[in-house]
Amino acid sequence: MCGNPNTRLLSRLIIDFLLLLAVYCVALVVLPQLLHTFERGFHCSDASLHYPYRQPWLTKIHLTILVIALPAAFVLVVEMLRAAFVPTGLEVKQRFIFVGARIPSFISECYKIIGLYLFGLGLTILVIRVTKTATGRLRPYFLDVCQPTWGEANAETCALQPPGNASSYIEHYDCTEFVASAELLALVRHSFPSGFVSTASYAMAFLVYYSQVRMFATWLRLLRTSLQLSFGALALLVAFERISTYQNHVSDVAAGVLLGLGIASFVTVFVAHLFRQVRVKRRQWPRNEQIYGYAGCYDRPTYGY
Repeated sequence: MCGNPNTRLLSRLIIDFLLLLAVYCVALVVLPQLLHTFERGFHCSDASLHYPYRQPWLTKIHLTILVIALPAAFVLVVEMLRAAFVPTGLEVKQRFIFVGARIPSFISECYKIIGLYLFGLGLTILVIRVTKTATGRLRPYFLDVCQPTWGEANAETCALQPPGNASSYIEHYDCTEFVASAELLALVRHSFPSGFVSTASYAMAFLVYYSQVRMFATWLRLLRTSLQLSFGALALLVAFERISTYQNHVSDVAAGVLLGLGIASFVTVFVAHLFRQVRVKRRQWPRNEQIYGYAGCYDRPTYGY
């Protein structure tokens, strides 16, 4: 039973799915229930917290398109073009048989790349969630949205503080702005690092690494460089939006860029082994014989498999 290729392939699919499901469940369901945001205080004289609240023009829908739809579509197009135009002398086609059906090589390659990408994205969300709740850094528009009060009967505010007490550290306070939603009041403590910038930087950095490896042909250098610059520009655009709309501090955005770039580098180099190539032996097989695995002798990325 264990030697059956269909069983091995099905077991592999189930394990990969359960691993991804576990990472995303921990990041999106378990941690929000277990972790409580650190309640950080503030100074009334802190100029970094006096910015007005502005509605961001990048929403979660835009972010989903950027970090899910765009990478999946790009990988699919690249692998389909490679399967159609790469000569067999440069790369021998990989063929899998599952329940009697032949699986094209580009489908297996897309599965590997997108699966590893989603795993890294889950790790990024996991780190963002833990860091945001552990630091509890206040956003630049904190005073405008919260309008905190403290003291006996909540009678003291920053507007009533004399200049000599403006630098006092206020740790116990209540938010009095009834116009702000509960979701916005919860977000006001989650500034570090920038979640939008972290996930966007991870996605774009991963695509830069991936295109560097898969679009290696000489005649594709100009296109590859243009695409890589476009990916970098998209990440910078997200960073600029978070700063210009006062959603995050500059240090939050910088930390998000470093976090996304670091996890993308870790996944591509140490998990996917995207830049490491292995030698595969060439063997002659009858045309109609089913092949479970690789055939041929060539250098190819391993993608962690």
